[in-house]
Amino acid sequence: MTPRGLVPALAVVAVAAVVGVGFANPVPAPPIRTDTLGPDSGEAVPDYLDRARDSVESVDGPVWALVSFTKALTVDEVITTTSSSQVSSVHVSDVRVARVMFRVPIERVQTPLMSVPVPDNDEAVRRSPGVAATRLVALGGDTDRQQQVALASAKQLSAGCACAVGVLVRATPEGLEAIGRESNVRAVEALPSDASPWFAAVRPLLPEYVDVVAPGPDDGPVP
Repeated sequence: MTPRGLVPALAVVAVAAVVGVGFANPVPAPPIRTDTLGPDSGEAVPDYLDRARDSVESVDGPVWALVSFTKALTVDEVITTTSSSQVSSVHVSDVRVARVMFRVPIERVQTPLMSVPVPDNDEAVRRSPGVAATRLVALGGDTDRQQQVALASAKQLSAGCACAVGVLVRATPEGLEAIGRESNVRAVEALPSDASPWFAAVRPLLPEYVDVVAPGPDDGPVP
């Protein structure tokens, strides 16, 4: 039998060994996933617009950024708005669209926001409404109204509606400034240079947000 006095000593040795293994093989710290793009719920719109402008002014290299539009656009308008950033000697390679965000506008109806990743080409952007429509039909909804809203939104997206409310882009500071001068662009907000868009919550400033970021009514008929 082990002498009674050795038990505490053996326990201390065992704990020390475990701690030593931990120091020798540290567990990697999980990535911080607190980055967000877009306004906070309840935030005043002028405050967000100021915050977005400050974020662009602080970058000094290529970054990920959220572009929110003044109104819902067709995908052809999205392409024109982002590619026309070639003006003022800004090369088209300075801007790359990575996601297109859709929300079908229906009066007094809350419709879902759909974010579609796209490869770096215009045809992928043009196909993205169909991808969003397919996903909406597949997702459906938990209630009859949600299912009706999903189907109505998918129908409009499939018909090529003006439903794009924002895009996620990778761009240089010059590219972001050029996009910000476009008439269809309401806000451009940049992530820090060391942030990843895949760890960020992304929610565009919707055109209907005028004073405060808050959901509108949801009591209208679904077409």
